[in-house]
Amino acid sequence: MLQKTKNKYTVETLKALNVSYDHDHRLTQEDTDMVNAYVELIEETRSETTPQVGDRLIYTDRHGSHYGNALIEKAQEGGLVSVCEEPYIPFLWKEDRNIRLSVSGGAFHSVNPQEMKFVRWTEGAFKDWGHCGACANGAVAFTARVPLWSYSEPEPLYGKFTTETYRRFYLHRKTDADAGNLYQGDGIAFRDETEFRQFLKDYEGTVFKGNWENQIVVWCFRREYVFLPSAEWARIDVPAEERRLNFHPEQVKIVKDMEKHTTCFYRIQSQNFQHIKSN
Repeated sequence: MLQKTKNKYTVETLKALNVSYDHDHRLTQEDTDMVNAYVELIEETRSETTPQVGDRLIYTDRHGSHYGNALIEKAQEGGLVSVCEEPYIPFLWKEDRNIRLSVSGGAFHSVNPQEMKFVRWTEGAFKDWGHCGACANGAVAFTARVPLWSYSEPEPLYGKFTTETYRRFYLHRKTDADAGNLYQGDGIAFRDETEFRQFLKDYEGTVFKGNWENQIVVWCFRREYVFLPSAEWARIDVPAEERRLNFHPEQVKIVKDMEKHTTCFYRIQSQNFQHIKSN
């Protein structure tokens, strides 16, 4: 069990987290006392063995979507808990010697807490109405130490692939002879099979069957662009290759990081920026 923190915040340190609130309502000692009482309550009710409302969670669903800051929202019947994938900072109140939450965000899932694994301690953000009550910009935010757990839904559809370190595309393959791209997806397209196969090679792509006819799911490395002066670019010890970037052919040097699942394209600098990453 984590030892609770006594008087974690002063008025000044709490102001640093609530600049807008302080500007509109003037953060007071009353607000600080409220927050410090909450911090003590939260931290004295946490443990590394039993997930609690307000704990954070690394959540991965069957489709490989990874959420690194999910939240245990509330207890449910049958011993399950409700988990929010992408929560806003939750409102809290004291009830039954613990905290309860009002959570906005989504989506929500029912999970057996006994299947969660403790990862480490982390800082969780919370808020409650300040001395001015429920009003515009009237909430005071703070953090407290809470456990971070992990949970992955069983029977993943794509094995090891998750959006934590890979990119995922849902593509539709045309079957008619009309002009246009052969493969089309959200923010990505390929004119023909040759272009698509080159993409798979460059980004270590793996293709899975989709959810309906003519759909495929592609998991691949993330992309990174590094712009270098021509002299530095020439010293990169890999062969130059031609790729169409921004609809124009360009000489690039390609280096892959097999551990971080990233394909880096070294390009000759022609702009002020030097680094572009794509998630």
